[in-house]
Parts: sequence; C-alpha cells; structure tokens
Amino acid sequence: MPFSGLVLTEHNFLCHSSSSKCKVAMKMILRQAVKKDLPAIWNILKPWAEQDSTVSVVLENLPAVGEQSHIQCRVFEQDNILRCVGLWIYDTQDQVRLLALGFGPGASDIGADTRFVREVILEWTAMRVAKVIAKIPEMHSAPLIGPLKSSGFMFEGISSSLTEKERAQLHLCKHFLYRTLPRSGVMNFLKEFLLSLGYEVREEGDGFGFRIRSEYRLPFIFSAWHRITRSGSDIIVHPPARVLELHELETLFYPLQIHSRAEKPILLPMEKKRATPLIELPMFENHQDTLFDTASMRHMKVPLNNLTYSYPSGLPGMRKGLPLLFYINRVGAVGSGRVEDWFLDEPKNLYSNLDEMGFFDPEDVKEHAATSGPRSGKVMVIRFHWYRTFKRAVTFEEIRRMDENFNPQRTRTLPWDLFQSIISAGK
Repeated sequence: MPFSGLVLTEHNFLCHSSSSKCKVAMKMILRQAVKKDLPAIWNILKPWAEQDSTVSVVLENLPAVGEQSHIQCRVFEQDNILRCVGLWIYDTQDQVRLLALGFGPGASDIGADTRFVREVILEWTAMRVAKVIAKIPEMHSAPLIGPLKSSGFMFEGISSSLTEKERAQLHLCKHFLYRTLPRSGVMNFLKEFLLSLGYEVREEGDGFGFRIRSEYRLPFIFSAWHRITRSGSDIIVHPPARVLELHELETLFYPLQIHSRAEKPILLPMEKKRATPLIELPMFENHQDTLFDTASMRHMKVPLNNLTYSYPSGLPGMRKGLPLLFYINRVGAVGSGRVEDWFLDEPKNLYSNLDEMGFFDPEDVKEHAATSGPRSGKVMVIRFHWYRTFKRAVTFEEIRRMDENFNPQRTRTLPWDLFQSIISAGK
C-alpha cells in the first residue's frame, strides 16, 4: 500500500517512499548486563576467561552484582543479540581496571566494536575516572587492540612468559585529562608526558629529542633519538617526518581539549524529527529533576550512524576534533560532540560517496544547500563522535541571557566562552 511522509519506527526508518536510497538506521542498546545475558557473555568472553581465572570468578558472581557495585558489566545488544561485552572493576574512585572485553560475530563489520569502547569511555568520563588499565591475553588480543588504540588506549608493554601455563599479556592504559590545553602549550605538554613515560629528553633548537632511558630498554634493543619540532603552526614528529594532529592528542587523553584563540566551536541547529534518530536527547518533556543523568543511566539507544548535514558555514576553522554544540529548534542546546571528519559537496555527490547519506531524506538535504556564493548548491556533511547528552536542555532564553546576540537560525561558529557556559549549564 503506497504512502508518503516521514516514518519513525523502533529502527528509525528515515526517508520518504519516493527515495531509492532508503535505509534503516541501525541502533544498538547499551545497557547493564542482567542474569539472562550470562550464557552469551560467557560465550563472548570465554577466550579471555580461559587465560584469566579472575574473569571466571567475577562472571560466576555477576548475578549478585548490582548497579552500585564496584564491579560493572556493560553489553551492546542488537535485536536481542549481544554484540559486545565489557567487564571492569573500580580499583579506586577514579581508577578502573578493565577485566575483560569481547566482541561477538559481526561486531566489527558494523563498527559496533569501536563504538562500544567509546560509549564506555564516555561513561567513565561522566564518573570522572582518571585512568583505566588493562592486561589482555596476547593470544586473544588481535580483535581488541584496534578499537582500544583508536579510542585513546596506549600500549605500555608486555609481560613475557616462556611457559605454556602462563601466557604473555599486553598492558594498555587510557588516561583522562579534564582540562583545556592552549595550543601554545602543546610542546611542553608532550615533553612532560614523555618524561613521565621514562624517556630522556634533550633540547634541540626548534624542538627536542627523546628516547627511552637505557635502564628501561628491552634486551638487545638499542634506542635512537627521535625528534619533535615546530614547522610554522604544525608539530612534526621525526622519524618518520609527519604532522602530529591535535585530534590525535585529544583522543589519546580524551576529554582533553586543545584550543587556540582563533578557533571557535560550531553550532549545529536541527529540527527534532531529524535529531531524534541521530542523537540521544535529554528527557526535556519530563520534570527537570528526573532528566537523563549520564552517570547513572544504564540503558540507552545508540545509533551507529554519526553523520549529519547542514548549511555550509563555519568551514574556515574546521578541523578534526573541533567541538560541536547540538541545538534542537524550540528545545535548546542538548549535547556536545567533536568533528571526526567533514565533507563539502553537492547532495548527489554526497549520496554517491557516503553510504550513511542513505538514512536521510534527499529533499531535506537539498534544502540545506547554499543558494548563492562560491558554495552554491553545496551542503556540508559532518561525521561526529564523542557525543555527550546534556543532563538537561539549555533553552534559547537561557543562552540569550549569556549572549544577547545568540542566533540559532543556521550553522555558525560560537565564541569559546559562550560554548563553555552552555556546556556548564547543561551538566
């Protein structure tokens, strides 16, 4: 039976019937594990549990563990199938030990593995965790290392073993820095960080050299000097000579934000019907004292499509890692994120080159194209990540009291101090 109009279902069917690019936007459920999950959890974590008896003991006692326990287990579920499992323990109030991590069949194919790791990192961030440590059985580490390292975990070493009974373990760590670092301070920050890792550092003209201290080197390993230098506004690492991007450091130490005076966050206004399937919103329709609380929320829908589109403005200062503020018309500012990548092109080319564009109504995308100037006919598409929902929506009236010139009619840049004030108001 033919019909027209926008359809929103549990799977977020997002297009008009006339569109040949119609797709179903996949969503995962991120939640706390419950007793009925145990068979699937055992199946996913079995390789790790066989190498670490601690994991087996914790899983056996998992049904008795509550949400307030220092032991936590999260799962990523799709259509009643567990795709990802994470098990950790709070050693102290601000330090977490990752006991086990596992991905089920198909998780990496749909990008659920990396997304799960990042959603868990966001939860740790809400809890003000300072450090997460992990010891991963080396023989089962292959599917885990990529998602962990791309989300900010760094390799710290390997515990060697020459026996069959005790197998080697990889040591990884994730540091959390809750601060804004001026761009001018990045070189000193890198120097102090390398010293903390056991490197020796020497000044060298426009930068510094570094190498691992001799007492920390592995047997038969000889360490050459590496260098970090400046080239204009860029930071270059040698060898090989390559630019160290700011977003690499921001991911490594997330939620660290590196900021320069000339850089401005971007405001992304959108209608609620487009935002609802794309991002998690505060429960603004309820009373303010019952709004979504990231620190205690244990059941949420996570869309795997992190792509949105807008009028092509704010491009001169665009970079990976640039902060984003999501604003829903007639609701207010609802959350923040960061730029993962961006594209500027005509809608037909975007639909040809970006698979995720199929989730959006082509006619709506065309309406956001520039109508004049050098970008006429083009739309800006932003792929974002590290999205964090506010505890409550910050209304237009509140923002106007912060800045009487605030105008959410179109994608635009925001003064840094206004962005920070809105973030603080939404917490």
